Amino acid sequence: MSALKQILLEKSDSELMFYINNLDKHTEEAVWTALEILKSRKATLPEGIAEAIKEQLDKKGKSTKASWDGNTTTDLDAPALYSQKAIYIFSILFSVLFGSIMLAYNLYTLRKPFIWAILFGLIYSSATIYFLEKYNGNLSMTFIANSLGAVVLYQLFWNRWISKQTKYRVKPLWVPLIVALVVFIPIIMMIINSN
Repeated sequence: MSALKQILLEKSDSELMFYINNLDKHTEEAVWTALEILKSRKATLPEGIAEAIKEQLDKKGKSTKASWDGNTTTDLDAPALYSQKAIYIFSILFSVLFGSIMLAYNLYTLRKPFIWAILFGLIYSSATIYFLEKYNGNLSMTFIANSLGAVVLYQLFWNRWISKQTKYRVKPLWVPLIVALVVFIPIIMMIINSN
């Protein structure tokens, strides 16, 4: 039995009806599971409810724009993860190591192997620093290298372990942003003062 089903089995009929009446706030899986539980409890349901749900979900699916964050939801049962867009932006602006740590947090939350993401971030960031120092790289080369690393991070880890179908709530970015600023402001000040 899935964890979602176990959680929903503990809810009352009126709480399960909330899932059915508020499709935009829940994942498709949660809605269908709630309906299945209500049917097994012999709860009174409107006639043709399954068809109405399917029709509304189809409309919802067509109206969802295809984007990196197309799988975000407000469903409280969905895990809170850093979005793909946030990981990509942090990887470019602050380093692939920062993006890999955010992705590792997501993998840890989903109970997937996360250490490989951190190792990739460490190795890639170290290699980037080495080559940029060796070949007198500038800021634009740093952003290009970080962009390339972010794409590899996305393809290698997000697509493989999280998947494009995973519905998730967007985790706020305050903590990574504060950490990034605390780490990078002194580094930038040192670079400015050394020149």
